[in-house]
Amino acid sequence: MGVLTELKLQAQSILHKEDSHSETPESLLELQRSQVIDSLRNVYDYMHELLDQLHLVKPVIEVDYQFNDELILKGLEQRSYEIQVRSSYDDDVVGFLLKLERKEPISLSLGSSQSTQDYIRTIKNAGCLIAKQSTYSLELQGMIPVRVFFKSNFQENRIYVIIDNYTTIGSQQYSIKLDTINKELLNEFGNLILRRESSFIELLENARSDSSQIITIHDADSVDDLERTTLTQNMNESRIKSLFTRGQHLYLTYNEHITEVSSRSNDLMLGRSKSCNIIVDADCVSRHHAQLVYRKGKFVVVDQSTNGSFIKTQGGQEVFIQNEEYPLSGSGFISLGKTVSVDNENLIYFSCQ
Repeated sequence: MGVLTELKLQAQSILHKEDSHSETPESLLELQRSQVIDSLRNVYDYMHELLDQLHLVKPVIEVDYQFNDELILKGLEQRSYEIQVRSSYDDDVVGFLLKLERKEPISLSLGSSQSTQDYIRTIKNAGCLIAKQSTYSLELQGMIPVRVFFKSNFQENRIYVIIDNYTTIGSQQYSIKLDTINKELLNEFGNLILRRESSFIELLENARSDSSQIITIHDADSVDDLERTTLTQNMNESRIKSLFTRGQHLYLTYNEHITEVSSRSNDLMLGRSKSCNIIVDADCVSRHHAQLVYRKGKFVVVDQSTNGSFIKTQGGQEVFIQNEEYPLSGSGFISLGKTVSVDNENLIYFSCQ
């Protein structure tokens, strides 16, 4: 466990104790909401990084799928990865979705009993699309949706994990504590998605051993509704942007070296001192010339120098600051102690994304 993670856990424990003794039940619930959302944010960040790499690498993953006791589907190809998010007053959900596809339709033999109708209902609830249906047979489109949802439980300070159709039609459901959402679990989640050997299910099983709570996912108000509605129908836009944003990134290029700064990074120091994150060795540059901080949705240059700082955005006018702040946007150049010009060898190129 990292030092920062350990301190965060200790702080949360202290806050929890203080709330339980001195605050109202509403305050305690608000704290629990914050803790649950923080865990879901970590899940979302990992999912988005995974999605980015999958789109770049485009791995070919073929799957032999145990559709039911009698039918094994050979050579399905895993593709069409996406992330879905839902936010409502009662819960927040982050889901990773993919499809198992083949060109040929999936043919099933049917009986005529009531259990057959239940089976058809199960297939429909699983998200499989029926192309043709007769009394004794069923033909499905050659696509099986696979979904892994992480769903909040604010009241109990836990998270539900629902896995749909991963190895066979149906759902696996788990209720886990927040501290289960760690690097190990997320890494094993990545292995699960890549169809590698994974202990993801085992970790979930162990995490829910102290809880018998389970949810049903195919009710009208379930996470399965995410498939049938648009995100704007389900979420508060301002809330979802603040809770599940990937976080902004700032890229700084100096002397052909690129430094990446995220909205969750520590402040960055620019200057002549060897202790600075980006060292600019020039006479006009102060030892600790300027800081880069993230504040209220913007990366901000905070000058604390003798000669000031110059900022010029692409297509914009040059701005001079001294012992002042200036928010960055788009892309452009930062120059410490000297105006931005063609012959300036110490320009720092920035790009906000």
